[in-house]
Amino acid sequence: MNTQHIHLKVPLSVDQLIDIVRQLSPKEKQKLSNVLWEETREEEVLIPEDHKKIVKQRLKRMEESPETSLSWEDIERKVKL
Repeated sequence: MNTQHIHLKVPLSVDQLIDIVRQLSPKEKQKLSNVLWEETREEEVLIPEDHKKIVKQRLKRMEESPETSLSWEDIERKVKL
């Protein structure tokens, strides 16, 4: 499916748009995803309060006991094993 040049001049519902996106190749979906994230302002990203709370708890725990935390380098080494 060649989607290099698509010109749509019809009203689409979000569900219809999703159906179209599902027909894209993985590479095309990745490209679309990148464009969407690039065009999204940071303040538009909605982070649930529960998620914020979890992150704050983990940061506090890390600050209180830094010796129990792993550096990013440590994590990368463990994952590669």
